[in-house]
Amino acid sequence: MRRLFVLSCIFLMSSLHAEEPSPDATKAKLDETIVVTATRSERAVSELPVSTTVISEKQLETAPATFIDDVLRTVPGVHMAMAGSASSITTGQRVSMHGLGGTRALVLLDGIPIHDPYFGTVQWQKVPLDSLRQVEIVRGGAASLFGNFALGGTINLLTRPVSDSLIRLDVAGGSSSTQRAALTVDHVVNEKVGLRVSHNRFNSDGYYRVPNRGPVDILGWNDTWTTSARADIHLSDRTYGFIKSNLSKIDVSQGTPVAYDKRDIFDLSAGMHRALGANALLSTTIFYQDQDEESVSGTIIGQRESEFLSQVSTIPTSMLGASVEWSTQRTGAISFLSIGVDVQRIETKEHRLSFSRAGALTQEGQLTGSQQFAGIFGQASWRPSDRFEILASARLDHYRNYDGSDLIVNGQQTYYDEASSTQFDPRVSFRYALAKSTAIRGAAYRAFKAPTLRDLYRSNVTGTSVLLGNAFLEPETLIGAEVGIEWGNERAHVELNVYRSDIEGLLSRAGVAGQPPNVQRNLNLGKSRSQGIEAMADLRLSQQWGVNLGYTYADSVIVEDPNPALVGKLIPEVAPHIGTLGVRFSGRDATTVNLRYRVLSHSYGEAANLVASPAHRILDVSASRPIRSWIDAYATLENALDENYYYVLSPTASRSGQPRTFSLGVRMNMPTRNRG
Repeated sequence: MRRLFVLSCIFLMSSLHAEEPSPDATKAKLDETIVVTATRSERAVSELPVSTTVISEKQLETAPATFIDDVLRTVPGVHMAMAGSASSITTGQRVSMHGLGGTRALVLLDGIPIHDPYFGTVQWQKVPLDSLRQVEIVRGGAASLFGNFALGGTINLLTRPVSDSLIRLDVAGGSSSTQRAALTVDHVVNEKVGLRVSHNRFNSDGYYRVPNRGPVDILGWNDTWTTSARADIHLSDRTYGFIKSNLSKIDVSQGTPVAYDKRDIFDLSAGMHRALGANALLSTTIFYQDQDEESVSGTIIGQRESEFLSQVSTIPTSMLGASVEWSTQRTGAISFLSIGVDVQRIETKEHRLSFSRAGALTQEGQLTGSQQFAGIFGQASWRPSDRFEILASARLDHYRNYDGSDLIVNGQQTYYDEASSTQFDPRVSFRYALAKSTAIRGAAYRAFKAPTLRDLYRSNVTGTSVLLGNAFLEPETLIGAEVGIEWGNERAHVELNVYRSDIEGLLSRAGVAGQPPNVQRNLNLGKSRSQGIEAMADLRLSQQWGVNLGYTYADSVIVEDPNPALVGKLIPEVAPHIGTLGVRFSGRDATTVNLRYRVLSHSYGEAANLVASPAHRILDVSASRPIRSWIDAYATLENALDENYYYVLSPTASRSGQPRTFSLGVRMNMPTRNRG
């Protein structure tokens, strides 16, 4: 009934709009890349006063990658969990930027947040690579436009609109019994309506997830599929809208007979652009997500000799949100103005069953909680000269946590008081063109991240360690600044950025009075400092050859913590040095070869820095060759050197990285009817 109610609301709100632009809107600047994320409006990337990297549809299509997170981990300044989404459970898929660690970057799908509403992580598997037309990575705090999560930067995954009638088919198979299939059917009904139906499936037996396996370990399988439907509607030359739905099923093993994570995710969104007058635009969007998660955990006995079922959690969560934005292009010094508002509501109810080693039920619990977010934002661009632009934006956010409770069946029920917070986040950016090909850029900003429902209310047991939630957590707040220089022409683009970010109220853990040392609670008592350099170059050596170079240096440390032993330690999951090299070849017969090489220095997976994840290097290669004008054969080799690496989860637990993985497939893109 809830889904039917939300669907009815969306159809009734016929004036709604999505964040993505009309397909015809990008024709204004021929041969120029247009982005929407940096300013929530269309801008040429070469003119932005914000450091932005764009990954094109062609680059996505030919990348040696299974899911989009495998592409993002090669972008300078982006820090991912070391294990890709093809081989890790959904609660482990974290992403940050500017060396902040954890999940401290905002990820959008067509302008809509796709973070897990309960854990805050990202389910990359539900966004198939072949559905994307462009990915935009914007560095630096962006809470002034987007609010929660946008501390280190913003990543926007933009899907393809329906522009032609065609059939796209992608079928591949490879090592570890991996099978991948994707079918998309686009149909342009007439000049006003385009329809799409697609289905994507990924299945793999996986690999052993631990470096030193024992009798309890099995191949860590992954079984994922996504079915999507979309309608693009051009009501007139001045009005464009869409509605789309997505159903994903993600089932990932943790590499033992007992433990796995399974999710059913239903997404629905709709929106519309409406041109007002000659230069103004009204943009609105609405979205809904319903997610059911089943997480089953086991406890390992001895030297990975056996395992027993220790906990089963079922977590239904829903998220409903909407946004409205008005913007206008102007002549004169104030060339652009916009103002907008967005709202979001999250509700969850977790049911937990805990078991003893003998299989007896030891505890049954039920956790509930809700969050509401509301924000109003505005921005303006001032151009005192053709060479100089100042872009200022600010946002006022208010959120509250309510209906929090934790019930222990046949035991105590705890009700948590409502808590709320108001955040004001400004940002000022500038760009000054020193010459036609050279410009300097800079920004200063404030941003915040609210505690998730998991942080607030959930208590978690890992081995003998107990972590208690804290209903009175405050948001983490960041003050940051960056400066950069860029140089470019039609054959090359070079960029260098230097940044500094300080987080107050960093989520930390401390002992609980009256409890044994193994019991800790989440607290806002920490501080961190992240500073570093991001360098990147894209060189077009000839018509056939191109090279990408990247280097990230991140000096990211804890500067204050309840545990003095943690002060000066590196922030978990942030490698101090990351180097990347990409080589691409495009033959005259449309043959392509892509080589991607990345080197990571050692890092740590836990705050005490007791055990290091070793430095390692990964080489990925892909190649494709046309068989006909509408069909290609391709091959992908990930971790071609079969590097043996692992990442640390705790001083006593680690996970293996993906071994050498090979796949071979065919990709078809066959028009069925020309538009019009």
